[in-house]
Amino acid sequence: MDSESVEAAGNSEPSDLGISSGRAFDRLVNFADAVVAIAITLLVLPLVGIPGPSGNETVWTVLNDNLGSIIAFLVAFYIVASLWVAHNRVMNQLRAYDGFVLWLNIGWLAGIAFMPWAAAMYGQADAWFAGGEGFGGVGLLFFGTLATLSVFTSVLSSHVEKHLYLVDPDNVSSWQRRLPIGRVRGWTFTAVFAVIGVSTLIVPQFAVYLPIAIAPVEFLLGRWQRRFDAKRLNTHDQP
Repeated sequence: MDSESVEAAGNSEPSDLGISSGRAFDRLVNFADAVVAIAITLLVLPLVGIPGPSGNETVWTVLNDNLGSIIAFLVAFYIVASLWVAHNRVMNQLRAYDGFVLWLNIGWLAGIAFMPWAAAMYGQADAWFAGGEGFGGVGLLFFGTLATLSVFTSVLSSHVEKHLYLVDPDNVSSWQRRLPIGRVRGWTFTAVFAVIGVSTLIVPQFAVYLPIAIAPVEFLLGRWQRRFDAKRLNTHDQP
């Protein structure tokens, strides 16, 4: 698709489709941001209820005794923040939404609102570095929820790709340029979350360490994106 066709697609808006823009679109974005802000704050509640050191205990004893909950909070906070950035990256390109985008957002927000409970159970499981009975399914629930959230964002991006009239005309070219990497990023993290979730059932002692892989995957994808952007920029600057 050439630039003229992209601009035409971005500016054309079917008159027979019910789409919402302007104030309605702003309210959808603001509502999503509010739900994420509340959910990501609630993630810390399991830590708030942990009593401080008493007797001969030290703060390091308390941290060690509650290491699972602390790790679950850190992992959940980082991933939810990353998912919000990815979701926001898509929504910032849009000027309107249709019914499909609306209900995708509602489903995504339901998953976000569910995360504090899933994270609390995951952090309190008995497999944290102790060789216990395993995560009892809560690891699969936790990472399965994250995988589902990633799927929602990827499907949202794919839907917008097929309905470019939802994109702000000024952002259509940027959307088309960044779409391939965004698609790879979304489905890559879906796969990573799914593998970690299944691993908590099969090899719980090993699965404890798997969330560490999220950071290097993010780094590698970011590095690929920067190289991709630089290559396109150099190609565009060439006479």
